[in-house]
Amino acid sequence: MTDDRPVAVFDLDGTLVRRDTFLPFVFGYGWRRRRPGTMLIPIDLALYGSGVLPAGVAKGRVLRRVLRGETPAEVERAAEAFAEQWVPARLVPATAGRLEHHAGAGHRLILLTASPVAYAAAIARRLGIPEVIGTEVGFDGGRCTGAIVGENCRGPAKLARLQEYLGTEISPAGSFAYGDSRHDLPVLQWVAHGFLLRRGRFEPMPATTRRVAP
Repeated sequence: MTDDRPVAVFDLDGTLVRRDTFLPFVFGYGWRRRRPGTMLIPIDLALYGSGVLPAGVAKGRVLRRVLRGETPAEVERAAEAFAEQWVPARLVPATAGRLEHHAGAGHRLILLTASPVAYAAAIARRLGIPEVIGTEVGFDGGRCTGAIVGENCRGPAKLARLQEYLGTEISPAGSFAYGDSRHDLPVLQWVAHGFLLRRGRFEPMPATTRRVAP
């Protein structure tokens, strides 16, 4: 059955919450679980910051150091605790208001993030967002491999993943999207109503030649 409701797409880091969620989650997980690879994460970050490692490669290395060999239940428990304890105090008021508005209007809510679904799904549940698209982490034989499955869900890959998920290259009628950085621009320029968060306020994206469903 086709879902014809207007779509409201929300970025996570910097949009729904004030800062990055990836490093707080992986560092917190690594220290609590006493994962030895946690001590090497700064090396991966330095290599990424200097341009030696692309974002997706650096992220994959960090995930393998912290999550490889862990069970889904262990990761899920940590994700639920993170969503309950770390996220609420860091919500962006302007975005929380938009989320509440779209939920009240009965729109289709989607979290679209470069963060791993392994913990972003728990955040989405905590915020009442039923659907999640993000960077996928592999599991094999009941254990996490830490490897990224598919592309790092960032920049143009975000739009490609969203289009694949919705099954259309044409922006749904009355669609909305919210982001805070240049990596969100492909999505913000694709939907009917894109908004960029700047200094705590949302600025509408200018009209483009985007293809929008009638």
